[in-house]
Amino acid sequence: MIASAKELQFEKRKAQLQSDYRSIDPRQQIRIEKRTTSNLFRYKESGNQRKKAISLKNFNHVLHIDSEAKTLNVEGLTTYETIIEATLPFGLIPTVTPELKHITIGGASVGIGIESTCYKYGFVHNGMIEAEVLLPSGDIVLCTPDNEYADLFHALPNSYGTLGYILRLKVQLIRAKPFVHQKIFKFLDVDSFLKAMESSAKDPKITFIESLFYSDKEFYLLLGEQVDKVPFVDDIYRKSIYYKLCSEREDIYLTTEDYLFRYDPDWFYNIPSIPFYSLIRRFSPKKWRHSGFYKKILEKKKKIISFFHLKNRVEDKEESLIQDWEVPLSKAKKLVEFAVKNIDLQGQPWMAILLKTDIKASIYPMNREEPLYFNLGFYGIIKKESKEPFHTTKMLDNKCFELGGIKMLYSSTFLTKEDFDRIYNGEVYDILKKKYDPQNRTLSLFEKVSLLD
Repeated sequence: MIASAKELQFEKRKAQLQSDYRSIDPRQQIRIEKRTTSNLFRYKESGNQRKKAISLKNFNHVLHIDSEAKTLNVEGLTTYETIIEATLPFGLIPTVTPELKHITIGGASVGIGIESTCYKYGFVHNGMIEAEVLLPSGDIVLCTPDNEYADLFHALPNSYGTLGYILRLKVQLIRAKPFVHQKIFKFLDVDSFLKAMESSAKDPKITFIESLFYSDKEFYLLLGEQVDKVPFVDDIYRKSIYYKLCSEREDIYLTTEDYLFRYDPDWFYNIPSIPFYSLIRRFSPKKWRHSGFYKKILEKKKKIISFFHLKNRVEDKEESLIQDWEVPLSKAKKLVEFAVKNIDLQGQPWMAILLKTDIKASIYPMNREEPLYFNLGFYGIIKKESKEPFHTTKMLDNKCFELGGIKMLYSSTFLTKEDFDRIYNGEVYDILKKKYDPQNRTLSLFEKVSLLD
């Protein structure tokens, strides 16, 4: 097969990267640089500044779309915004498309990327066909589910770059229509809500399943169907706030692109619905209305707070709660009841989706006897109810693990090394770490995500 011009350019970028890599002291620890803001939400800084930065900024191109085979050849630092711009004109989208535009496909593959199609297709990484990976040594290997690097392929999910960085991916795509019609169903108790959610996963007309809930008596199940025509299109950039529409309407109509990124204009629910921000929503350029821009503003705000020595005053009043917890669907009721009873979100909703159980990701182990998991998430700031640092996260972590669940590691964890290894298959990870990073040029997974007091 003849390589395209874009694929030849990728080969040149690889050669240059390896040439640059050879000039680095092999004992030097490394990290990557990219163009977009990070979508990791560590509760405290990790000290990455001391590591040698490896620039992968230029590995951000769509290389080839095969509309017949429904596959995408793409570089690892390509954002989902760029991917959807390229694939949607072909009537195609990835099997799972995270809802924030500036999440990169490589990041979502070595992290645990999720969305409302997960009940059918699994996680982002379940759409991977092959991956070219830059190892910490500087070598580049091609891994597939069944070649000599199959152990690395199945360990990339949840490795967060500690075993290597994805330079290129070949992934599966699915057919997409121009619009999404969401039907919204309200439930007054957790049992009927969970029963309806589970039964919806068997409906072939449904593509997207998600939910929002506010209390033990207010649940909204959102079922999305792909359609060719709609009576109108809801404006979630100027006129409406998406998550508020869900509790006000029985039907929502969006373009497919707007649906896929529906939480991005307000960064979930982190942009206050007050007059000042209403003006921003109404009149600011659309290019500002995305999560990457808001995160940059938040980082500047943190610097100002630190400069004026206000940090302790702020931390005394509020705490971050940016996490995803996953338990077997059979345990979902207990997790939901615990969350709504013990945590006050001040009028903001919990979010939930269903997940097809992953039986192959070696360091993100799930119970193979459970066909579906229930994912509970929240992504914002809440009022502090305890003097203990990160009290609410720790409380929900403990409940999740007590129920036989697991949680995503894009945010901080507070487990001991022993408990971390037990939950995330540390014995297997340690073997792979010694094999693919014998000189420890990157942090271990535990070192990267743990935050012990």
